[in-house]
Amino acid sequence: MFLRRLRQTRQGRTYTYYSLVETVRSPAGAIRQRTICYLGRLDNLRPPDWLRIAERLPDPAWLPRLQAEVGYVPPPPTGAVATVEVIPESISWCKPRRLGDVYVALCAWQYLGLDRLLQRLLAGVRTRVPMALVAALIAVNRLVEPRSERGIDHWLPSTALPELLDYPSARLTLNHLYRCLSLVEPHQHAIEQHLADQGRDLFSFTNDLLLYDLTSTYFEGRLEHNPKAQRGYSRDHRPDCKQLCIGLVVNRDGFPLGWETLAGNRREAPTLLPMITALERRFGACQRLLCFDRGLATEANLRDLRQSNRPYVCATRRAVVRPHLPIIRGGPWTVVRAATRDEPAIEVHELPVQCHEGVSERWLLCRSAGCRLKEQQMCDARLLKARARLAKLQQQVAAGTFTTPAVIRAKAKKAVGRTHDLRGVFSFTLQDTPTGRHLQVQESPTALQDERDLQGVYLPRTTDMALSADDLWRTYMLLTRVEAAFRNLQTDLSIRPIFQHKENRGDAHVLFAVLAYALSVTIQLRHRQHGGALTTAALLETLRPLGLAELSYLTSDGHRLAFERAAVPSAEQQAILETLGWPLPARYLPPNLEAEPRRVV
Repeated sequence: MFLRRLRQTRQGRTYTYYSLVETVRSPAGAIRQRTICYLGRLDNLRPPDWLRIAERLPDPAWLPRLQAEVGYVPPPPTGAVATVEVIPESISWCKPRRLGDVYVALCAWQYLGLDRLLQRLLAGVRTRVPMALVAALIAVNRLVEPRSERGIDHWLPSTALPELLDYPSARLTLNHLYRCLSLVEPHQHAIEQHLADQGRDLFSFTNDLLLYDLTSTYFEGRLEHNPKAQRGYSRDHRPDCKQLCIGLVVNRDGFPLGWETLAGNRREAPTLLPMITALERRFGACQRLLCFDRGLATEANLRDLRQSNRPYVCATRRAVVRPHLPIIRGGPWTVVRAATRDEPAIEVHELPVQCHEGVSERWLLCRSAGCRLKEQQMCDARLLKARARLAKLQQQVAAGTFTTPAVIRAKAKKAVGRTHDLRGVFSFTLQDTPTGRHLQVQESPTALQDERDLQGVYLPRTTDMALSADDLWRTYMLLTRVEAAFRNLQTDLSIRPIFQHKENRGDAHVLFAVLAYALSVTIQLRHRQHGGALTTAALLETLRPLGLAELSYLTSDGHRLAFERAAVPSAEQQAILETLGWPLPARYLPPNLEAEPRRVV
């Protein structure tokens, strides 16, 4: 039996993994090596972890050899030892609660200073339960395990938040949660200003680049008394529900700087300038670079930005890119990022500088192999569906199900779909024959090839002439940060659906979802500043098993002793807590965690 070492290099760092292996002879006489025990990494273990390693070894004599292999010396016990006689049969473990993930979320809330801010803003509110604590509960729940207010009321006793906040959960009622929404919502502007200040102080954000986009979330219910609940273009694919539009501004690191809740039928293009004007009114006007997607890049918006001397980066609509098909096909293209195993190639072609109302604009054709592959797969899927629907419609027309020409043409357009990439590919003619009416469908190879050539091509434009070609496409690609923010809000933070029917509470629901997103960004930035590589979701999932429970036992003199104890963090959990700089409260851990543990057998 011997010790095997396996070395792996990831992101420039080398890790060594160990396993115990023995040599055996197979029935055929061949010599083989069989792994007895996989040990993993041994260079980051603490005394409690070594105890778990010892339990897995086939022979305890291997433990000193393993410790010598990595240079580990067990620390001697320190301090006086208090003894008490206990009855082993009386030891009980009860009231298990979640600690690790809710503790980290609460630390992020306090790290951003939101507890102090809300204490100051809500100082004049007289309630039996401090509203600043209730706001912390709602935000932590939204980050860790999103639920409705009624769900929070049932979820809270299963967590250690009452102990961490030093407030009994029995005093909290459902009405306190609803009232907190109504009390916090009017202070949105103060919270936005506070987040911007904290981002500048804690992470040195310059906020020189503003990324803006719009999304929507839907309501459950009729919402007859909420004027913002309207039907409009549903990005959630729920046209049957009323919805609320959300405009969000983040910086280049994805940290939220401002948001607005808008009526569900609001078009996205007219929301750009009011949002930017509101941010300038709060934070002061300066030369910030605005970045937004092609849906907001209307000529009216661009003209107003040029006239107000606001620099911007945006993409143009497909109709503007189409006239450049000869250049797209013929080039020449310049590679700004070569293809690797993890990242596709990016090519650019700089177009002549455009001049609009005395302001110069730089136009840059970009072609991404990754975007091309994605758009090609999506187009092929839509093409197959359109062909199948049209074939079915032809059968229905031949059978006499539809006879009116206007109805047949409408059905044919609906079968093709509303997507721009199939527009112009299909054409339809109706023919009357002795056997009945027939629908002829023609597919244009030229139009389809044009769409193939446009796949993966986009055209960023900017008035900041100091940006190089490489900087321009990289800046435009930062829009994925705001898209990631929306994806986080809609999946991990479950901003949809909204169950609140009152307008102010629906806005408060969005406010707490954005605050939870700010906590998520804060945790990830702090984790990665100290060498971590996990996302916030993976980090919280790793810490979730770390719990808190009550241990109690009877002593020989008839007294019952009870105390709160947290589970001893594993090596991975302890490494996460160290990168965050938020160790577990000492009152929940053994007095000397680094001492060699002893077990009574």
